[in-house]
Amino acid sequence: LILILILILILILILIIGLGLCTQADRNREAGEWVWMEHPKDGFVPARKSPGTGYQSMKGETLYLKKDMAKPSKLNWLNLTMSENDLVMLENVNPAVILFHIKQRYLTNQIYSYVGPILISCNPYKLLPLYTPAILNSYIKRDNRYLEPHVYAVANRAFRDLVSHSCSQSIVISGESGAGKTECTKQALQFLAEVAESSENIEQMILMANPVLEAFGNAKTIRNNNSSRFGKYLEVFFSQRNSIAGATTTNYLLEKSRVCFQAQHERNYHVFYQLVQGATPEMKRWYRLGPVRSYHYLNQSGCDKVAGVPDGRLFTEELLPSMRQLNFGEDEINSIFRIVSGILMLGNISFQNIGERKCKVKDAKACSDAASLLEVNGKALNEVVTKTKLKVIGQTPITVHLSANEATSARDALAKFVYEKLFDWLVQKVNKVVAPKGGCKYSIGILDIFGFEIFDQNSYEQLCINFTNEKLQQFFNFHTFKQEEKCYKEEQIKFKKVPYIDNQPVLDLIEKKPHGILPMVDEELIVPKGTDLTFINKLHDRYAKNPHYRAERKKRVEIFTVVHYAGAVTYDSKGFLEKDRDRLNDEAYGLLSKSTCLFLSKLFPKNDKSRTRQAKKSTLGYRFTRQLNALMKTLHSTEPHYIRCIKPNPNKSPLEFYGKMSFDQLRNSGVFEAVKIRKAGYPFRYTHKEFFWRFSATMPEYRTRFSDSDMIGNCRVLINNFGFDAKSKQEIQIGRSKVLYRAPQHRVMENKRNIAVERLVRVVQRVGRGYMARKLFRRMKAIVPVLERAIQSRKVANLQAALAEADGVGYEMKIMKDARYMLHVFEEEERVEKVLLSLMDQDPEEAFGAFAEALASAKEIKYNSPTVERAMKLFAEARKIRDAIDAEGEKALVSLEVNELRSVLDQANALKFPHRSPTINKILDLIYKTSTDNFVKLQLKASVKKGDTDRIIATTIKLREISLERTKDMFDFNKFALLLDREIWAGKKLICFDRKTLAESMRRHTMNSIHHCLTRMKNKKNKQQAKILFKNILGYMGNKRYQPGQELILARELLQAAVDAEELRTEIYCQLMKQLTKNPDQAAVAKGWDLVMLCVSTFPPPSVVENHLEVFIRKKSPKKMMTRILHAMHHKMYDSKQSGLFVPDPSTLNDIVQGNIRKRSICSGYNTSIQELDELKKLGERKVQNAVELGVNGTPRGSVSRPRPARAARPQADAKVSMASAKAAALGGRGRVPTESVPNPPRRPTMPATPPNKLPPNWRSAVDPESGDTYYYNAVTKETTWDKPTA
Repeated sequence: LILILILILILILILIIGLGLCTQADRNREAGEWVWMEHPKDGFVPARKSPGTGYQSMKGETLYLKKDMAKPSKLNWLNLTMSENDLVMLENVNPAVILFHIKQRYLTNQIYSYVGPILISCNPYKLLPLYTPAILNSYIKRDNRYLEPHVYAVANRAFRDLVSHSCSQSIVISGESGAGKTECTKQALQFLAEVAESSENIEQMILMANPVLEAFGNAKTIRNNNSSRFGKYLEVFFSQRNSIAGATTTNYLLEKSRVCFQAQHERNYHVFYQLVQGATPEMKRWYRLGPVRSYHYLNQSGCDKVAGVPDGRLFTEELLPSMRQLNFGEDEINSIFRIVSGILMLGNISFQNIGERKCKVKDAKACSDAASLLEVNGKALNEVVTKTKLKVIGQTPITVHLSANEATSARDALAKFVYEKLFDWLVQKVNKVVAPKGGCKYSIGILDIFGFEIFDQNSYEQLCINFTNEKLQQFFNFHTFKQEEKCYKEEQIKFKKVPYIDNQPVLDLIEKKPHGILPMVDEELIVPKGTDLTFINKLHDRYAKNPHYRAERKKRVEIFTVVHYAGAVTYDSKGFLEKDRDRLNDEAYGLLSKSTCLFLSKLFPKNDKSRTRQAKKSTLGYRFTRQLNALMKTLHSTEPHYIRCIKPNPNKSPLEFYGKMSFDQLRNSGVFEAVKIRKAGYPFRYTHKEFFWRFSATMPEYRTRFSDSDMIGNCRVLINNFGFDAKSKQEIQIGRSKVLYRAPQHRVMENKRNIAVERLVRVVQRVGRGYMARKLFRRMKAIVPVLERAIQSRKVANLQAALAEADGVGYEMKIMKDARYMLHVFEEEERVEKVLLSLMDQDPEEAFGAFAEALASAKEIKYNSPTVERAMKLFAEARKIRDAIDAEGEKALVSLEVNELRSVLDQANALKFPHRSPTINKILDLIYKTSTDNFVKLQLKASVKKGDTDRIIATTIKLREISLERTKDMFDFNKFALLLDREIWAGKKLICFDRKTLAESMRRHTMNSIHHCLTRMKNKKNKQQAKILFKNILGYMGNKRYQPGQELILARELLQAAVDAEELRTEIYCQLMKQLTKNPDQAAVAKGWDLVMLCVSTFPPPSVVENHLEVFIRKKSPKKMMTRILHAMHHKMYDSKQSGLFVPDPSTLNDIVQGNIRKRSICSGYNTSIQELDELKKLGERKVQNAVELGVNGTPRGSVSRPRPARAARPQADAKVSMASAKAAALGGRGRVPTESVPNPPRRPTMPATPPNKLPPNWRSAVDPESGDTYYYNAVTKETTWDKPTA
């Protein structure tokens, strides 16, 4: 009883706590029955039944159920808290739930969602970090089913299906204008270029075509700042190795009318603004360019700029470089922009009526300039735009004058046709450059075509555009619905039929012969005296009772309405016949064909077959319908993948979601019907054989017992093996030729298959690795005896031969290292022995440097011989006197007293050293050649003693600069110790047909991604990350195209990786140095140095690479950038007052690139003693010959001979010196102690007389280093003279 009471009390307490934790919103939800009610703006909102006849929303609005509304769906609050990437997997899924989740995802910047096989993409209207190399790489991996929905996932599925199914694929991207179709197309293409890159860089050439086609084919509309005004089907072809082999582009229905007219707040094609804004002064003079507002074709709409779109920069940084990359010749580029400028000038030709149906050109200069740019006769151009010829069969043509309005139409027609021909040529040029070489069986097509359009004024072009979207909708219906139903019927599977919107009646209304709208327009062109009015009257009479057609006689007789799948659109029939005729008159055509501009005359050839009498019947509607049907035939031959783009609001504003607007787009695109059939049907299917081969891996022990003839029986055995209960088994249906099943069963079977395949893969890997290991072991085993014999022989020739044979083993064994070291020792022994033998007959004092070097080498390799011992004795005697004076000199250098330094030098002069010691050299440098640099060395020591941190840092940096200047060859980028060997790096690539070229590209600029990191790294994850980060560098420098404005996102991702992983920092700096080496693109080089600036401002270079990086910066960077970069780098390396490493925000990164960030001066405590510095500088400016007063007893100093130039040290010695060069004391400073410089030789006295032949005892000869003349000194008394002593 006590236990029961305790339990009851606990339950009561839990209930009380639960009630206390409930919010008011929770209690409101529990009160009443909640449903989804339709809303005029939000589409659907949660609402509950109010006491009256309506429903009350959570915001307090009262909503009423209208007659035409469906019964509200019941709302399940728990369903709203669930999160699924595929919205079909939600419980109790309905249109309102789908819309709610798409909205919630959109408001959290998750713009992609799956609805079954369809990807929903909402335009974010802002830049999001969704397209970086790291994200792209994550979708390349096979195990990407847990990743967020993305356009990359669709592109990856298409590529994987092409490889696995050996069937062409297509990606159909559809949606309204402004929904983001063009961006989706570019990102899908970017993914394919990355996952299937070619050896010839074809994929980058395909990407390069985008800026060109967008400049000439895209424009700003009310709905979209970068709207494609032409349809494009890009077909990417793949080789047998599944790499990109080439591509072809087919363009559809360029909106020519935009060249001459734009609605309010819209713009002409981008290229016009880019040329005017971005042309150089020289180009402006060539093309006679003026301001944007001076052109009639650009100033009609009141909109000549787009916020955030730098037209001028796009022209110089994207359009021109892309054209050159695509092999456009300079003559072609010049001709193209002359024509573009000529079209603009045509628009400035205005007319004035001078009588009834007669006009003249008002502005002769505009006509003259247009003729000059198009290189046609000015008078003939005037005639073409003000007159026409009426041709009657059997009669002489009659010249007819045009009114001002008619002349304006003739002028516009000329401009439109020239632009259309130019655009067609551009597409053909791009196709020629990127066309596949050789036969390619399979391809992936990406369809980016104009979205459905409803404008205030809709004409013939909008009818064609919307007709195209109707066709695409039918294609979607066919594959999503009709194919599903057809499959179930053929397989004799029981299923519930789902009703869907079939738009075939609308297609029949537009295209069906002989009474469709387009055929009727063609017919009216043939009828005598056919006009737009006669056409529209026939149309009204014909379709008066058609539910998809509405005659608007009450408004205006010339307008009509077609009820499309996406809504009713009213068209104005004015101009339908002329636009459908789509023909330039013979006089204008002849004028252009006679142009002295060879480029333009080729666009309008004299013998053009398309202008024959039979071709005149080929109207725009006929050609477009035929082209569209060919496209649909191509699409039907592929496996389609769908992306439905949604425009979330009409204001182009981020994080603003209009539910009703988005719901209409989802409904009209058939998405909700796809949900129904997906939930009710069987989306997963394989043929019996495919099912067996796919899942037989789950029963390897049963494999021999399967029947080759009874595939249905095999499938039943596999299904029973999965362990489904009776209810689940009913969800798996075996049809006549296929096995069909639903998503829950699919997940179970795929998981079990993956486990089985992973187990099998381990076996395959084990066998493969064992084979490679055994093969390597055999090679190693064979070479070991050869190396052992060579080592035992102790002969250089044998060692060289053995090592040459061992180079092909592919693995560095210890015995190989031993052999190499032994070879080095033997070679050094021979060299040292030879050098010392040659020095035995020389005076040790005269050959002091050569003795020192040779003996140092002998000590390094531990070599001893009678010759070495004898040389050491001679050398020791020569050093005794030197060492005594050097000891005093070292004390003087510590004290830094000038008098003491002079005293030591006087003693050295008295001894007449033939070769000065390093200590004496230091003193000479200090007194006679003191500069600011030498003074800094003194200050460093003083600073260390005082503990002045800032002065230590400042002097260390100066010393570092001096050291690197003298040892810069040692720190060349190619000599960086952690870089992989070129051949080894190239060998890391599994498949390569030209490893030599690949190896050569390792340490210089390339346009391609890298297959392996450049440096030796231990962490496997960092090795993979390094390859991705290189793509960030390519993208930031513009060598790889990503979403416009993505540079800072790419940079921040790179910097964050470096901050997180120290090992990656060396790799990043090496990648930057690689891309800045031999890079021909100056714009990319400038961006590369900007990225270096961002890196050194964010994280210091590791000590192992800092010297190489600084030498590279001093050698390669622009002078203006070098100081800024080095200042930022030293600040990050030395400033102890800075905070920890972090990635700056985007605005700070911008300021760093622009040079607006000023770091704290780390030299603020370094106050130089001006008086002391000036004194030493004055001494340094004197020549040695002016310092005679410092000699002993006034005797001229007779300077010692100049030291023999040091022989180039071996790499091992250099490395040893570089490692031993000390860092600044106290802080472990990074500067190296520089090598002492040689002082200038002393003043030479008057030339002596010709000396006798013999020298007295104890006298020696030496050579003056400056003049080359001989002087003499006494080895005992140290007396010197220019005259040769006599006996």
